[in-house]
Amino acid sequence: MKNIVISTVLLLIVVGFGAGEAASAQSSRPLSATPKSFQLFYAKFRQAIVARDKTTVASMTRFPFKYGFDAGDEGTFSRTQFLKRYNDFLGGELGIFARRSPAFYASAGRFELVDETDASHYIFEKRGASYQFTSYLSEP
Repeated sequence: MKNIVISTVLLLIVVGFGAGEAASAQSSRPLSATPKSFQLFYAKFRQAIVARDKTTVASMTRFPFKYGFDAGDEGTFSRTQFLKRYNDFLGGELGIFARRSPAFYASAGRFELVDETDASHYIFEKRGASYQFTSYLSEP
């Protein structure tokens, strides 16, 4: 049973990386070209990142949260684990979140923000009527 769970998680991560590569092949669009509901979500999310407000960021995140730091370092975080490891992927320099209007890759209710400087992918998905931060991937 444990092997099935591990295999499933790894498959999801691989599919996530494949989607990230496909997004990179697509053209990007500015924040202003995304739906108004996503623009409002992202403005609040960005404000929380800039203010280093981990609690608000966590409230805008779907759990279990998927991550992939490198091959072999992939999986999911609970809310507690997310808050504990927050600085590993959202702390430090503001990077792409310092930009006023970054470009997003979009596909059916999903927006991906790619930081070209360190190959980080921040993925947001629509769930019901709202958006959530759903995963973080860093390409090796």
